[in-house]
Amino acid sequence: MDGDIDKALKRTSAYYPKVLRDHSHVYFRLRCQKFVEMFRQTAEIWDSSSPTKSAKFFNDGSSANVETDHLEMDVDEPKAGAEDWDRMEMEEADTSVKYQELLEDTIQYGQVLKEEFRHDPNTAEAFKEIFSLFIYEDPRKSPHAHLLDRASRLPVAEELNSAILVSLGKRSSAAIELLYQQTELLVDMIGEEGGAGAFINVRNDFLR
Repeated sequence: MDGDIDKALKRTSAYYPKVLRDHSHVYFRLRCQKFVEMFRQTAEIWDSSSPTKSAKFFNDGSSANVETDHLEMDVDEPKAGAEDWDRMEMEEADTSVKYQELLEDTIQYGQVLKEEFRHDPNTAEAFKEIFSLFIYEDPRKSPHAHLLDRASRLPVAEELNSAILVSLGKRSSAAIELLYQQTELLVDMIGEEGGAGAFINVRNDFLR
């Protein structure tokens, strides 16, 4: 899964129409992952902004702090011309607008998502976890930063693949997945008490 959840939902609905209906938990996981992907894109836009911005990802939990610190320049450094400063200011303003727009879209999507599943008590913990990203000044340094790791896509993709296989009357685990599980188990056994396997991470070293 490349992070395009809309494409995954569309193709699954088109080619395997019963999967999302019969496996509502998979549908819910995909929708939550969509929220996470939007949140990650927001963070990436923030990272691409001017380093002169405040380090705060949020201001009052809902908007970007776009204040620019005053810079001190040594007299020996070449000074930027008026055109350069204008271009830099325009680029920073464009980035700020994109950030604000995507952040607002993410918040709105989260509200729609929560409303859609408001009657399902099994979603409470998942909502608590993904919405907690809004609590922290910089969610990428929070206890839930793992949600923003691209590796978080893999379990969701595995659940979707398993549901598709079941809908086709096949085993829920594909052969390659079984091989991965067996390999990971063997590596864990070899790595016990500091063995050679302790230096191997099957998921990170071979599946990313």
